[in-house]
Amino acid sequence: MCVRYLGFVLLVWFPGVLHAQIAAQPCRAPNLNGGNFVPERDSYSEGTTLTYSCDSGLKPAVEGWWASSKCQNSTWFPEPQCIDEKACTPLTIPNAGHTENSNGWFEEGHRIRITCDEGYELKNLDATAICINGTWSSVPVCEKSLYACGEPPKIPHAVIIGHRYQEVFAADSKVQYECEDGFTVEGADSKKSIFCMSGIWTEGPTCIRNCGNPPSVPYGVLRTEQWFLKYSCSTFYKLEGPETVFCYDDGTWL
Repeated sequence: MCVRYLGFVLLVWFPGVLHAQIAAQPCRAPNLNGGNFVPERDSYSEGTTLTYSCDSGLKPAVEGWWASSKCQNSTWFPEPQCIDEKACTPLTIPNAGHTENSNGWFEEGHRIRITCDEGYELKNLDATAICINGTWSSVPVCEKSLYACGEPPKIPHAVIIGHRYQEVFAADSKVQYECEDGFTVEGADSKKSIFCMSGIWTEGPTCIRNCGNPPSVPYGVLRTEQWFLKYSCSTFYKLEGPETVFCYDDGTWL
């Protein structure tokens, strides 16, 4: 009985130990052609960071003349590389994207075509960048479209659903609001959409408290003011009691 229990414990315990050993595998010294790094060791423990530089005529495959790499799960990230000094490191353009090279850098003379993000357009219709002598020339610029909209308006007691946050929306974009519990849009609906039209958002919803039908007052005249009501009396009648009632969060008029 005890032997069986001990065997069960070992079966449960050993996989965890093996997993910990695999997760903590060290990194071998990187094979850095045309460069040198510190500290120099045969192997490096998980989380170790090394710094490297490249020989004359070469440069790291990242920005700057020296770079660092970290040991993560037995792999160096990013991979230490020394490339031709006339090659180009990846290009970053605000509000735009482009096809990336599998090796992480681009040879001299390489051309990339830029695609602007939604709501942005190319300035001067120039969509190409060229790697020349280690730098990118004629770098395109993506600017906000004249017909795009900024972030949608904030509506009291409502949130935007089904759409991630962003600062710029392309023309004809649609976002949908939903009122919080206890509130509805006019017409007893809890949702309403708005649209980006020529750089301007269409009118947003108004979320009003959902209190149902207001109290009935014989010979009374009712005026609605979003979340409260104001009564007055018909000719030859006078009001007894408060002239204003409020809609409370529990859905009652008081």
